[in-house]
Amino acid sequence: MAGCGDDDSATPPDRAEPFKPTELKDAGRSGTLRQSACGLLRPRQVARIAERPDLRLRPTRNDSRDLSICDWRGGGLRVQLVIDAAPSAQLRFYNQLAEQLQFHNPDPEYRPRQIKGVGDDGTYGGAGAWWTRATKQLVAYEAKRILKIRVVDESIGDRARRRTAVRVGRASFARLSAPASSGAPRSR
Repeated sequence: MAGCGDDDSATPPDRAEPFKPTELKDAGRSGTLRQSACGLLRPRQVARIAERPDLRLRPTRNDSRDLSICDWRGGGLRVQLVIDAAPSAQLRFYNQLAEQLQFHNPDPEYRPRQIKGVGDDGTYGGAGAWWTRATKQLVAYEAKRILKIRVVDESIGDRARRRTAVRVGRASFARLSAPASSGAPRSR
């Protein structure tokens, strides 16, 4: 039995850090979304975030079991917020980023630009959010939810659209994690 080693060599060394199972194995449950996208931010707040405080925006909502969409429009500006709380959100967020990189990395208009400080920057993929110029969309992940924020306003440039999307994302995540009695707009 030469070369097989002794019994002590078969025992792995002690871990430096305790093993922590990955969150990706926990798919979560369907039907956990309690807030409506339109209930997170008021139209005036969205207009201020977009640096167009004089604009009167009209929200349109579309809610289902795991998805809530709010579409604020007015004066050439469209801000759309999608809250996706379906199971396996972190895995789906990572897969969406990987596919975006796989198919569009050579094209600067479609290449995802990672943004830190919006979602959970400790998630798989390197940042908690990314922006895509061509689609005018920010995709962010935090607390088993994906936010997709699209900002369409042809009178402003990419940097202003991205800044608006980042601010909407931060404000939305803050409202989603706030206790019910925090003074946030009530969802229906």
